Amino acid sequence: MSKTATKSVNYSIYSLMMQHKDQMSFETRHGMTQRLTAMAKELQEEGFILRHIKGLKQKHIETLVNHWKLKDLSPATLKNRMSDLRFVCRAQGRANVVKSNDDYGIQHRTYVPTQSKAIFKADFSAISDSHLRLSLELQQAFGLRREECLKLMPHLADKGDYLWLKGSWTKGNIERQIPILTAEQRALLDQAKALVKPEHSLIPQDKNYIQQRHAYHRETRALGLKNLHGLRHAYAQNRYETLTGNKPPILGGKTRAEMNSNERKCDLNARTRISHELGHSRSAITKIYVG
Repeated sequence: MSKTATKSVNYSIYSLMMQHKDQMSFETRHGMTQRLTAMAKELQEEGFILRHIKGLKQKHIETLVNHWKLKDLSPATLKNRMSDLRFVCRAQGRANVVKSNDDYGIQHRTYVPTQSKAIFKADFSAISDSHLRLSLELQQAFGLRREECLKLMPHLADKGDYLWLKGSWTKGNIERQIPILTAEQRALLDQAKALVKPEHSLIPQDKNYIQQRHAYHRETRALGLKNLHGLRHAYAQNRYETLTGNKPPILGGKTRAEMNSNERKCDLNARTRISHELGHSRSAITKIYVG
């Protein structure tokens, strides 16, 4: 493929993502753009010249799936990539271009983990940037995603008995509420409000989001923390124990098979609440966090 064709298809991907920027967070859009441009490159390696993302056809999808299977990618990775392709085709009114995962012989992924990935009580006191330190401490206290804890506007988010997250801060552009239940949560939020002006986020005024995100990675890696998604796992596990009075299955608590009918009802209610607080639409996703 010529450089001109490569630039053309990559620009078409970028343009498509920008047309739908209000439907997804920056992180989601950036990640999907990178994956789609990588797919276009893989098609090039397989001998297909694609000059515009609208040119995707069933033969291209089949070629990509076969290519990925040869690379022995996991079912979860395959399904994530198929989800990207479905989004592209739906956005063009061509949803029928991508068939079902079963049609491509993609196996069902396994969601249930066997070991906890939770990070309990991480210490961020060594971080000198007070904006970043509070972002991380709030991420831990409220189970926030990285983008959410950085973009959080404390004065706007504080609704007294709950933390309100604006859609433009969240994955999927979906606003949500997280209850303020502990003295620690209240104290951290008050500290954040004292640090910044009412109209400001926890990104310093001399930086933009990307710069602060780089600082986030640099500082946390210096502390030996490479993936802070474990903070959300810890939040979910703590909430499960608070809501049910029992340890979550991932920490040795009862599995659903071992529960009586009342315990199962309580388990489901807890999972539903935790799912909403973490910003997920399905309670089943809590398997990843609590087992």
